[in-house]
Amino acid sequence: APHTRQFWDGRARDVEEQALGPILNPKEMAMPASDAVIERVASIPEYVRMFRKAFPNQANPVSYRNVGVAIGAFERMLLTPSRFDQFLRGDNKALTAREKAGLKKFLDIGCAACHAGPAMGGMVFRRFRVPSDGKDMDLGRYEVTKDPNDRYAFKAYSLRNVARTYPYFHDGSVWDLGEAVRLMAKVQHNKDLSP
Repeated sequence: APHTRQFWDGRARDVEEQALGPILNPKEMAMPASDAVIERVASIPEYVRMFRKAFPNQANPVSYRNVGVAIGAFERMLLTPSRFDQFLRGDNKALTAREKAGLKKFLDIGCAACHAGPAMGGMVFRRFRVPSDGKDMDLGRYEVTKDPNDRYAFKAYSLRNVARTYPYFHDGSVWDLGEAVRLMAKVQHNKDLSP
């Protein structure tokens, strides 16, 4: 997978583990317990058939663990090939002159230090505190590792489809991509960007 760990704080080791979190989270899908999830999935005959086909050697293929495996398999397929990939493979005509200038700015500022690899991010954790009104209580990776060096460290956001994946940052505090880019350049690299 293009990400080293899952969630902003890296608490899930892979997409299969990550997939199970939102289902029970009261702010997301709010299912009361994993048993209720299995009861719901098992009530749909087509799902039962699909789980039996996907997990043929298991006595009880409709399990909470297998729900995570199935969602994880789907998530691993969510790669969106783009002209940028063609450019990376050597097609110099895949990007416009304006896009190449944007890439040069991206590299010159230092953004690729965190936003690199196949997902253009997702591989490293960096310290970052969103300038706020003092209510930022999320300690990031520290909540998982208890290492003081991980206070306010969050997984560097993947830039794949970034224009469609707002709001931005671990707390969803910024809805405008231009504002998010300017804020990151200032906070992480002490660079002031024009619009």
